[in-house]
Amino acid sequence: MTLEYWNEQIEKTPEIRPWLERMAWLAVKGSQLPAEVTLGEVPQVRRVRDALTNLFGRTCREAQGRLKVRLDDSLRDPVRWLPLAIVLGIHAETFTSDTEREAYCTSVFRKLLLQYPNETSLIEAAKNDDVVQRFVRFNTESLDVLFALFEAIHFLRTNRSSITLSELGARVFNDSKALRSGPFRQQLEQLLGLDSDMPEATPHDLLSLYNIIDNPYTTHVVVFAPFAYCTPEGTWLEWPAQLFQRGEAAVLSWETVRTMKAIRLTASCNRLVTSENAAPFHRLVEQKTPSLYTEGYPNLAVKTLLLHFAEAGLTAQHWGDTDLDGYRIAEQVARHIPVSLYADTSHAPVSFIPLDDKQRLRLVAFITCHPGFPYLQQLRHTLVNGWIEQEQFL
Repeated sequence: MTLEYWNEQIEKTPEIRPWLERMAWLAVKGSQLPAEVTLGEVPQVRRVRDALTNLFGRTCREAQGRLKVRLDDSLRDPVRWLPLAIVLGIHAETFTSDTEREAYCTSVFRKLLLQYPNETSLIEAAKNDDVVQRFVRFNTESLDVLFALFEAIHFLRTNRSSITLSELGARVFNDSKALRSGPFRQQLEQLLGLDSDMPEATPHDLLSLYNIIDNPYTTHVVVFAPFAYCTPEGTWLEWPAQLFQRGEAAVLSWETVRTMKAIRLTASCNRLVTSENAAPFHRLVEQKTPSLYTEGYPNLAVKTLLLHFAEAGLTAQHWGDTDLDGYRIAEQVARHIPVSLYADTSHAPVSFIPLDDKQRLRLVAFITCHPGFPYLQQLRHTLVNGWIEQEQFL
């Protein structure tokens, strides 16, 4: 893999650069690369995804929303990837010794504590997180980056409107491209996972939880209900109700939802089923049941439309998994519309899936730290009996 080879690949598909940076950073460290490398979030653009697949072949796979590459022994030699680092303009760090690197790492977290004395828990979690720790150890600008990311988290905790990654990057880095992809975005997602007690959540769920959208026109909500909505100009549009009559779900972009003045029901309807997963939602549409697809954790388009339904007098019945994430999704829905749960799992005629050790520890920690969570009884039932996938209720 020569300089000419990488120049040709990047010239052919310039958008792949952020996903190759991880390999380049590993190469300039000089140590053997790990057997599996996470390149970043799965690209949304098909041609980028295809280009990376062509580069890495069958060793490239998707897992939990991220693109991973498995390397055989010959490809773990850092020398093989140095031409890529040169093409990307990535150079070795300025640390002259492991002692210097460790001292810098210690000083970064000490300065974070001095700057953010109320963030002890998050900083301690970051200090013990492998991804954050590795970023700090091998990036001489990591302190400035973490300061910016902590400012971003402070803003996101209280932000009630949408914000794109470009806007957030411009706000905290003075660079709209800083958080679109690459290592800074990876660190943001990692810190959001720690801040929300969701270290294994997909990037989609984390961004949705903090009202971050990729694009106001591609961020959307899928709903099947008999309603019309009022535009800013005062015009009532009935196409969602017309699709409902045809047995089809409507897809509304965030740009459409955020400008709605109100909705009105065009047929008798007092309850909406909110579905965490796609297959059960599809079944609800087939059965002509008014319903809404949350697509995991609800994004801002979902939350806003639920508020409109609540104002129109509807309640929701949430249908999802009965693990920790499933009940946390139900709680997110309940913040925007009155909710009851779809199923009584204590008498469910299905097989419970046992929790593994990691799930059990996470659930115990959550129950301990969140005594006011509205579904504690259900979580304790899951802790004792295991959980049920939503699809099992089909």
